[in-house]
Amino acid sequence: MSNTEKYNILYVDDEPHNLRAFKATFKWQFNIFTARSAFEGFDLLLENDIHLVISDQRMAGLSGTEFLKKVKARFPDTIRIILTGYTDLDVVVKAINDCGIHRYMTKPWKELQMKNVLDHALEFYQLRKDKELLVEQLEAANNRLESENNYLIEEINQNHDFHNIITSSEKFKETLHVVERVASTNTTVLIRGESGTGKELLARAIHSLSKRKTKPLVKVNCAVLPRNLIESELFGHEKGAFTGANQQRIGRFELADNSSIFLDEIGELPIDLQVKLLRVLQDGEFERLGGNTTIKSNARVIAATNRNLEKGIEEGNFREDLFFRLNVFPITSPPLRERKEDIPILIDHFLKKYQANIGRKISIVPATTLKTMMGYDYPGNIRELENLVERFMITSLEDQLEITNWNPTTIKKNKEDAKLFLSMEEMEIKHITEACILSNWKIFGAGGAAEKLSMNPKTLGSRMTKLGIKKQ
Repeated sequence: MSNTEKYNILYVDDEPHNLRAFKATFKWQFNIFTARSAFEGFDLLLENDIHLVISDQRMAGLSGTEFLKKVKARFPDTIRIILTGYTDLDVVVKAINDCGIHRYMTKPWKELQMKNVLDHALEFYQLRKDKELLVEQLEAANNRLESENNYLIEEINQNHDFHNIITSSEKFKETLHVVERVASTNTTVLIRGESGTGKELLARAIHSLSKRKTKPLVKVNCAVLPRNLIESELFGHEKGAFTGANQQRIGRFELADNSSIFLDEIGELPIDLQVKLLRVLQDGEFERLGGNTTIKSNARVIAATNRNLEKGIEEGNFREDLFFRLNVFPITSPPLRERKEDIPILIDHFLKKYQANIGRKISIVPATTLKTMMGYDYPGNIRELENLVERFMITSLEDQLEITNWNPTTIKKNKEDAKLFLSMEEMEIKHITEACILSNWKIFGAGGAAEKLSMNPKTLGSRMTKLGIKKQ
């Protein structure tokens, strides 16, 4: 199609104000056709050369999926997009398989999000229709679409847990504020923290608050993939690259182009693949396994680890140059023992989450139960707390959460350790007090406590008031 011609887009929705809004927004860029029913839309398809069809799922008469299935049968070259609410996502999974839809969008759509989806879809349409397109390029485009659809199904079947980040902890709220600040950038982020602290939730939050949120977050767990498959998973492979490679495969970095890729447990990545990852971070390019063609990827990398990468560098298991490339913007996900004020609201959240599976509602958490659960340090963090709540719900007989068959041996250990170790707040009080004493309780100015602690004097003053630190 020449630069002077416009693509023809058909928008089908039984709500007139949606049709008007769409036409007013995109009439300068495309030729817009609108229909208030599937039957009216099908007539327009018969009368006009429509390149792309967008259909609402919930309509009187034929639903969106039924309509697009008929469009696929009669006009297979037309790009098909479906609009749906979150409650209809199970329908979308079926639509991806049955109707061959190019993409789904949740309602209400936003102008920038819709424009990005239309541009991507019509780019694919033009690629497919170009008579001079090389066979290899067309095959790669189809493979990419298949990979995207498969990944969309995986994403839909996941719980989008970043909507469920709940906290009353000031420490964790500070972490979330950092997440908000970095999300709008394209900066590489390294999330560090123990297992079970919610590192993937933070990665999802970064992606969902970014400009790349219209495309799915692509995830790779470097710890669970077999060593011989991880390179193919990350970078893809060409047909015949190894025994069993019967067709070309699109890798996760290629799939994440203009989106975000979450590399979980990055510390487990084999040392020989770290060089290839470093190249992607530096130059945004790589080759598929068994291939010679250089592929570009504008993927934003969010990595996570529970390992001490600095120790890995010393032991020769992790490249120092890769560490510096990943550690551009580090974020720490605090362990549950450092945000124990969240335990009551997390227990309440998990009680509501599992009541349907358990088959009864448990709404009362006795003070003794809460005290015992608050006294435990949870080496498995939030994941361990969630498992315990689900277990106690099953074994509780009434509408109260009861602790059964649990011997938290670390509770006793923690009480013994308390004699040897100060709490974080006690350490902070001790540290600030020592700085004040060394400064003769001078807070502001040269040689003052604020200067010694590299703190803003007003911030230090507020902190001293909150901690009750006074001149001795």
